[in-house]
Amino acid sequence: MNNISTKLRYVSKAACAALCALVLCVGLSVSLSGCSKPAAQQNDKAASGQAAPSKITITDVDGKTYTFNKPVDKAIIQYSGSGGAFMTMSALFGKDVYKHIAGMDAGLKNYRADMWKAYTKSIPELDKVPVIGSIGKDFNIEKVLSSNAEVTIIPLDQKKAAADTVQPKLEAAGMKVIYIDFHDQTMKNHIASIEIMGKIFGKEDRAKEIIAFYKQHRENVEKKVAEALKTKQRPNMYIEVGIYGPEKYGNTFPNSYMWGGIAHEAGANSIGEGAVSNYGSMDPEFLLKKNPEKIVFTGSYWPKAPASIRMGFEGNAEQTKKLVDAYFSERPGWSALNAWKNKEIYVIHHALSRDLYDCSSYEFFAKVCFPEQFKDVDPNATLKEFYQKFLPFEFSGLWYYTYQK
Repeated sequence: MNNISTKLRYVSKAACAALCALVLCVGLSVSLSGCSKPAAQQNDKAASGQAAPSKITITDVDGKTYTFNKPVDKAIIQYSGSGGAFMTMSALFGKDVYKHIAGMDAGLKNYRADMWKAYTKSIPELDKVPVIGSIGKDFNIEKVLSSNAEVTIIPLDQKKAAADTVQPKLEAAGMKVIYIDFHDQTMKNHIASIEIMGKIFGKEDRAKEIIAFYKQHRENVEKKVAEALKTKQRPNMYIEVGIYGPEKYGNTFPNSYMWGGIAHEAGANSIGEGAVSNYGSMDPEFLLKKNPEKIVFTGSYWPKAPASIRMGFEGNAEQTKKLVDAYFSERPGWSALNAWKNKEIYVIHHALSRDLYDCSSYEFFAKVCFPEQFKDVDPNATLKEFYQKFLPFEFSGLWYYTYQK
């Protein structure tokens, strides 16, 4: 009996030792596999070129700094038809742009009807993007806050209207308000605005491509104009927004604002300088007295203005010539202007300023001012190339027009 008990104790000790060894082995195996797994994952990431996500920090054109934990997926945008984020977002995202706009104003649809029609033909989903109104008019703050947008992108031109009204409410709800600026027509702010959007949307490489194209064309104009002005005078130019037809004078601009700013940098002197502030209609007597050497109209498709000079996707040279002729046959004294006598009459689409493709418009005005120096430059070809390289829309129509006798 004692021998049996001894043997049982021996077996029990041996089994216990074996069990302990087994537990230790399994534990070591689990521990080793647990340590090796992150290393394997790290190697996989290194092989695929992926890096750990890092925070995105930007400073907008208003001088405020914002940080994002990841690229922004959706945004609310303003001024869709004139210097807002729409065109840059389209260049950054391509056909998927509609997926990243949580809401927008109706400016593009209402005031750039030919463009909206063409764009929704290329991307039908754009027509389903929620319309949230315009700051200072019908901006629907409740609709914006109930969207899944992470930021609202506003042109700096709207800051005065936004700062004391919608901005505090948006920020109180945790939404970032970012300002961009294409309206001042400076290359610095154009580039900064493209960079800002490239960063926040995680499209920095694409933004760099757009900026390189833009800078190349703008700098070429600057260089050639500076050379031309060494021996030539700035031609006096009258610019008018051709929205109303001959019966009513449309806005003109000084040398420092919008079309006047582009024209001046391209070598012209706007006769609106000193006559209007940022914009306003010209006094007819003053215009006749100035007798400009060159006249440039801006045209578009304004559905509520049937006498407007049609340009863009639905424009054609024959129709444009007919509409321009009416100004000189119906306005008193216009047939005696030097610009008409010398047929120095031109038309440009009104949407081709205050945006990332307006480098072609600088080329157009420079060619109007100094045709010999810019004989090898084709603004329409530049605009077409921009569309083909960067925008998800088909290019067609009449965007720049030189009057034909």
